[in-house]
Amino acid sequence: MNIGILGGSFDPIHMGHIKLAGVAKEQFSLDKILFIPAFIPPHKSSRRDLTAAPYRYRMVELAIKNFPGYEISHVELDRPDISYTVDTLSTLKHQSSPRDIYYLILGADSLEELPQWKNPEAILKMATLLVAPRPGSNKNPYPEHTQWIQMPFCLISSSEVRKVFERGEKVPQGFLNPEVENYIRRMGLYRKDYS
Repeated sequence: MNIGILGGSFDPIHMGHIKLAGVAKEQFSLDKILFIPAFIPPHKSSRRDLTAAPYRYRMVELAIKNFPGYEISHVELDRPDISYTVDTLSTLKHQSSPRDIYYLILGADSLEELPQWKNPEAILKMATLLVAPRPGSNKNPYPEHTQWIQMPFCLISSSEVRKVFERGEKVPQGFLNPEVENYIRRMGLYRKDYS
């Protein structure tokens, strides 16, 4: 089975994530996309306003439930520590069939940072990199391990979505799955008092 892995904080998951998964799934004939919410993303370990994992997990569930072949994994939430990709891939490899082939979906900005990740050489042995273009990111330290996802730049970011809620503004159409937006409002996520 060809399995795409899309990890992240998903704080919140937005339609850019869903679009990325869909393009990668179709372009590379993936059988499944595994969404993996991080418990503590390494690059955000100092962020104090990271939404609690159960809320982020639920938002992913709501966002992907109507997409065949999209699944969610709690592998990183079961490991209540910094969520290193190499550890996640190792766990998945041990739990799956030897015939399963893994593809790690990431943005070009993350690709540039990959040499600073924990044990990047082991990551490259366990998964092929499927990389989405990002504005201003054009360095590829691992060209022999990289395949490019053919899609335009994503103009949606989770941080911008959070700011929309903080300011009490209307979420632009197409940014969020409506059920995710309703859940955020119902739970009171991302709200701050503005004078």
